Amino acid sequence: MEGLFEKIKEIYDLVEVVSNYVRLKRVGKNFVGLCPFHSEKTPSFVVSPEKQIFKCFGCGESGDVVTFYMKIKGLSFKEAILELAEKAGIYVEEKIFLEKRKENELVSLAYKVAKFYHHLLFFHPGAKEGREYLLERGLSEETIKHFLLGFAPQEGRVLTSYLRTSKEEFKHAEELGLIKQVQDGSFVDLFKFRIIFPVFNSKGECVGFGGRALVKEDEPKYLNTPESKIYKKSEILYGFYQAKEYIKKEKTCFLVEGYFDFLSFWEAGIRNTVATCGTALTPNHVKILKGLSEEILVCYDGDEAGKKATVRAVSLFVKEGILPKCVVLPEGEDPDSFVQKIKMNSSEIKEKIKDLTQDGISFVASFFQDKFKQNPSKAYQELIEVFQGIEDPFLKKKVAKELSFKLDLSETEILKSLSKKEVSKKPAILISSSEKNSAEPREDSCLRMIAQYLVNYPQDLEILEESGLSKYLEVCVSKYAVFLKKLIESLKKGLGELSCVSDPEFQSILSDLLFSPPFESREEVLKDIKSFLQKSLIKLELKKLAESIKNLENIGAKEEKNQYLCLLKSTLLNKVCGLDKVDN
Repeated sequence: MEGLFEKIKEIYDLVEVVSNYVRLKRVGKNFVGLCPFHSEKTPSFVVSPEKQIFKCFGCGESGDVVTFYMKIKGLSFKEAILELAEKAGIYVEEKIFLEKRKENELVSLAYKVAKFYHHLLFFHPGAKEGREYLLERGLSEETIKHFLLGFAPQEGRVLTSYLRTSKEEFKHAEELGLIKQVQDGSFVDLFKFRIIFPVFNSKGECVGFGGRALVKEDEPKYLNTPESKIYKKSEILYGFYQAKEYIKKEKTCFLVEGYFDFLSFWEAGIRNTVATCGTALTPNHVKILKGLSEEILVCYDGDEAGKKATVRAVSLFVKEGILPKCVVLPEGEDPDSFVQKIKMNSSEIKEKIKDLTQDGISFVASFFQDKFKQNPSKAYQELIEVFQGIEDPFLKKKVAKELSFKLDLSETEILKSLSKKEVSKKPAILISSSEKNSAEPREDSCLRMIAQYLVNYPQDLEILEESGLSKYLEVCVSKYAVFLKKLIESLKKGLGELSCVSDPEFQSILSDLLFSPPFESREEVLKDIKSFLQKSLIKLELKKLAESIKNLENIGAKEEKNQYLCLLKSTLLNKVCGLDKVDN
């Protein structure tokens, strides 16, 4: 796939591709236009023909030709690569072809199963209870058919029997988790006496399933097929394929948590809605919605669990530069029950929802203030942790300003708190000493400088390697350290500095570095980097020695060994001092 990625970038010119969707105007060396990913009146979308990258200085979207095609078409990285390859008439290597063929077979089988369960809902003798249940939940036959809702009978081996005639399909069904082997060696269906919800990807292909129990005693209430080659839960939102055009049109998206929450909104005419399915909201989900909608309304259950999930959602969105709105439903209500109770048309429902909507900052602040009424300090700590990690300076300023007003605290102090390193509270995760110190401001700043230098002067990689760059990166875990490791790997393979961005995670980093102002003096920057690396490696040695000395003291080692280690430590300290004098 990496070789194909390189071919795609060689063949396609970014300016030409973008021009199919955006009206561009040349300004100096670059082209500018109105960003296709958010609404704006003043152009802030910049395309560099020289570097073959784009960046919007309004919403922060950035990347290369593949990233642009992914975002504009709503595709995954692999889907975009294969589609662009097909358009260009590029021969796709046999391995990729076979992999794609296997995926196509799985998708084909999944759709066949969806149609099978859908057929059973209307024609199986035992499906009457399922049909009545869906009607009781307020779903019309039109909606049931539109989303291919189905029914799994009580027998538990209906699908297994249906697929017996094809060994290949049977194998695929097992791979998708639709059937499973039991102790006696026979196979049974995953779903038994359940309503079936087929799950579709962004291209409208069936990739997974959810099942809702029709008997209260059956546990779990909701059962989902596992992840597979075609079903990545962290990347798929239920209803996205059907809703995406409505979201684009209205520039607003409602986010709910369950299948029925989504279907009730759809039935009520609120078509710009998506739901997570079988997993909590993930950063990937947020990125998908970010590229499609200007406004996000999180509409989860009105109970404590729903409010906690809403707080978590706000935290994920703000880290991507989006401040969502939160719909606060009455205690005990969920989106499905709320819509069912009020029985209004879509416009009236939206007005009702508007009355219950708060901005994300106010919602989170109120949540923790109510939760920790007797402990304002704890409430503040929890609040700050939700909003830490915001990179967008304008959003960070807005958060600080609103929190300052709500909490009656200094905006400057809140900004300081938001800028501090985020500390994990999870006791199960052990953080090594190197990890704890990896994101200190000065170190992060230096790593960014090294990354910018190497992107602009890749020919100097050998010089930096001789200064110990790779050795130093072994103990670093910040985003720039991870980026540098990828960059070095690409350069050593002779692929060029842009190859490391086949992973979308690094797109924005590379764009920021390439669009950064040039260094005033290349020689001075190189000198500073070499000095930083030398000092840092010496300090790491000092740290190891200090730990060794401490260990020897604990076990009562001979004094001579301690003296020897102390001497080494003293020597290293002298080296650091010597470096400082040279710098000055």
